[in-house]
Amino acid sequence: MRVRLELWSKEQGGRHTPTFDGYKPDFRASTEGHGDVNLGAATVKLPADNPMFVPGTTLELDVEPVDLAAWVNVATGLVLGVFEGEQQVGTATVLSR
Repeated sequence: MRVRLELWSKEQGGRHTPTFDGYKPDFRASTEGHGDVNLGAATVKLPADNPMFVPGTTLELDVEPVDLAAWVNVATGLVLGVFEGEQQVGTATVLSR
């Protein structure tokens, strides 16, 4: 699945350190009237020419959901929350499935 992932800086309430290929945050989708739906973890695949993802930047990249069944209703254009534990550290906009 292709996403545009914005990793928030510590000043934005996000991460203090960069991530690397294989980073595995949790993703959540907000639903109207039903709260957040936890989609579970997905592995971030960084582009070969960009081996480090610095907080405060945005990249288009691929993610591989751990549990594909949880992501079955995720549609192009959906904006997902990116979490480490209970802390939101960014957003991911789905570009293609």
